Amino acid sequence: MRVLTRSAAAALTTASVLAAVALPAAPAHADSVRDRSWHVKSLELAELHDITTGEGVTVAVVDTGVDATHPDLRGNVLPGVDLYDDSTKGRLDRQGHGTGMASLIAGRGHGPGGRDGVLGVAPKAKILPVTIKKDGAPLIAPTALAAGINWAIDAGADVINVSLSSSFNEELNRAVERAYQNNVIVVAAAGNDDQILVGAPASHPGSIAVNAVDRKGVISKKGSVSGTLDLPISIAAPGQELTMARPGGRYITATGSSSATAIVSGAVALIKAEYPDLSAYQTFQRLLETTRDAGEPGRDEYYGWGILDLREALTGEPDGRGSRTAATGEPEIDEALAAARAAGSDGPDYAEIVIVVLVWVVFLAMLVGGVVAIVKLRRRSRHHRDTGLAAEPALTGSGPAAPATPGGTVGDQTWSDPARAGDAAWRRPSNE
Repeated sequence: MRVLTRSAAAALTTASVLAAVALPAAPAHADSVRDRSWHVKSLELAELHDITTGEGVTVAVVDTGVDATHPDLRGNVLPGVDLYDDSTKGRLDRQGHGTGMASLIAGRGHGPGGRDGVLGVAPKAKILPVTIKKDGAPLIAPTALAAGINWAIDAGADVINVSLSSSFNEELNRAVERAYQNNVIVVAAAGNDDQILVGAPASHPGSIAVNAVDRKGVISKKGSVSGTLDLPISIAAPGQELTMARPGGRYITATGSSSATAIVSGAVALIKAEYPDLSAYQTFQRLLETTRDAGEPGRDEYYGWGILDLREALTGEPDGRGSRTAATGEPEIDEALAAARAAGSDGPDYAEIVIVVLVWVVFLAMLVGGVVAIVKLRRRSRHHRDTGLAAEPALTGSGPAAPATPGGTVGDQTWSDPARAGDAAWRRPSNE
């Protein structure tokens, strides 16, 4: 089983960025955090926690680490891994992003009765921190993201939260496929308002691609990216102006698809706690076929199958909307790619495509630079003959610079772009 064919243009997206926390506001005071957490009431968390709190479920947060000493997370953070500093076990967050996501997933608050601070969607789930971003590094390699996902699978995670948007990468694709085949649900940020396409791993049909909505259920302009037929959105969830934990016992209010992704990861944790025998596909069904339809009828380019309805996901029944647009329960894999595999090929190698394109870009740049240099030298030589001055020696070993790697901002920034997804069938890896 392989990922569906992607466009070559999408393969040229080579940077990895944190997909959320745009619009950072002034740090919130602890006593106002719960009052500002509009999603707690919107999702009916207080009532639904009478059904389940996510106990027994482990959610891996593949991110910048998690501050295990934060009052709202104390006792909920397991020893994890830091790919760059094993001594921290992932329980240190120098950048703040991972701590915020962990609190939205499994924050338990603090103070009498846990009434202060952040209340997560699944407060009794355990957080497994997986640090994949090196301090000071502006970007995250997709191979590091793949390594983090694989480590989380091996460590026993039930859900993997990826509030990141990365480039298409075969190793990352295989990691998502492996998670799906092992009944581990990867929930990933689709992207924010400065992103052109749905990034990886949200682009993979074995993950849940998430966009953000505001308190009125309107798609967040800053916390969303438009899906397409080939790169669709799965679901939308609260992600606009959510208050979350920051390292050092602090809080911040921010917007982005990262926050919405954490909310959905918490929802999946509750579903897994309440329905522990569901397969990955059945979990997708229960989550997506109980959403509130929004935007265009059916599957929408921004809302996907709809807005998260946590009560229906826990107490209702899937309505079959996905199977009505698919020939079978499990979606089919791309036919061209399947034929290529049968012939002994894995299909298009986008890494090779990127390399070839970049080589041509560098070659053309050198060609143009050489022509310009020759013209300048001839003009200079003519000038020197006219004036009687000697020509300066040409510099060597300094050809035109390679094109800059397309990148994105990190931390408290966002990503986006529009396109129409239509009412397409689900496309997830088969169990074959």
